[in-house]
Amino acid sequence: MMSSLLLSSLFSPITHAKADNWFADTPLQSSYSALSANQTLLAWQELQLSLSQNQISEHYWQPIKDTVLSKTQCGKQLISLVNLPANIDVSFINKNSVNNQGYQIKISTEQVTQPLILKLFNENNTLLVTANIPQPTEEYIEFESNDLLSTPKAGIYQLSINNVRYPLVVSSFTNTTWVQQSTDQTSKSFIVTPPANKIACAPVVMNWQWFDEQYNQLGRHIPMQLTPVMPVTSAPTDRNLQYEAKRPATTPSNATWLSAVVSQFEYQGELKVEYVQRFSLPISTIETYR
Repeated sequence: MMSSLLLSSLFSPITHAKADNWFADTPLQSSYSALSANQTLLAWQELQLSLSQNQISEHYWQPIKDTVLSKTQCGKQLISLVNLPANIDVSFINKNSVNNQGYQIKISTEQVTQPLILKLFNENNTLLVTANIPQPTEEYIEFESNDLLSTPKAGIYQLSINNVRYPLVVSSFTNTTWVQQSTDQTSKSFIVTPPANKIACAPVVMNWQWFDEQYNQLGRHIPMQLTPVMPVTSAPTDRNLQYEAKRPATTPSNATWLSAVVSQFEYQGELKVEYVQRFSLPISTIETYR
């Protein structure tokens, strides 16, 4: 039944639905009804409620989320009744290297106007990361979780801001590989397969980052220079475009790691939610092929 609930059919009657509703009797019925009535904020609230009460495959609810974001300036117009006491960014990170893969969640803040305690909980109410800022500050501060043993699942998360909880609808970001090392190591390049840009959201960001031995970032991000790689068997489309990204020509003297980073973000009201895939190589490996 639910496979028929695609956004392209929002305005088409479904014969097996309830008599007083065009949409099938599923946990997502209220969200679809609200969208069809152009009540975008209500659709979002109903989606949050449905995900907090039911186990629903992302395949069914992601089209609703995408539609809401497209109608609200990438989620910026999903304004809550309470102004947040800081600029807050929650990042879900997939960390890769030649031999390892891991996951991490980062909370970052700027323009903090009052003492602040942040806690992020997953769909099982497990505490993932805590941020404690005892006094107002304009500075950028970040807090990272421990390495996670498994991929963060798509679904409803809760960000506690001074004991007030704000639900976040978190999507998958590791179903496809956005960045990887070229199989031809002598080419000194990475292969980038960026996710599709979302309607009304900023374009995907693709950068290089240098890090020292303690993994402190060195300098600013360096935009990638990309060269399209033509698929062997078919013409390129928005969904299968790949690019070759040449490694930066120079290396900072105190750099230990080079990371290729592909990221995409959205807003859920005043909260920024970012999805990141990062592939890192030690400088020793890079220098071997110079």
